[in-house]
Amino acid sequence: MSGLLILARPHVSLWDGPRIAQWLARSAGIRGVLFPVDPDYALHPVWAPLLRGYGSLVGGHRMIPLDSESPFGLRTLVRALRQGQAVVLFPQGTGLREGPDRPDRPGAQWLMDQTHPELRNVVLGHRAIHLDEGASGYA
Repeated sequence: MSGLLILARPHVSLWDGPRIAQWLARSAGIRGVLFPVDPDYALHPVWAPLLRGYGSLVGGHRMIPLDSESPFGLRTLVRALRQGQAVVLFPQGTGLREGPDRPDRPGAQWLMDQTHPELRNVVLGHRAIHLDEGASGYA
């Protein structure tokens, strides 16, 4: 059994995570999703409790710190997907200054290769979020 991996792109704003958390619960009916978050926010003394509270409030979502220099976050995501949980990943990473057309980081493909999840691509627009119906299987 493998979980649902939701790939969200393009990641262009610090508001993308909160937006998709709310959209998942209200519009897609998906709750209890695991969000990997940059450690600068996931471990911050002010932002971390606010983000945890918001995620819990809007959809029972949880977050973990994901550091590109450390494998521990990816291992947690592998474990969650293998247990059938849903995970949202911004595969382009956090390089917001590089613009919306930047390539996916290699960890996204590694995660898919390890877990063979059910896959959904979500397109983040300026005003709306929607599922990319053309890509729903494991790549």
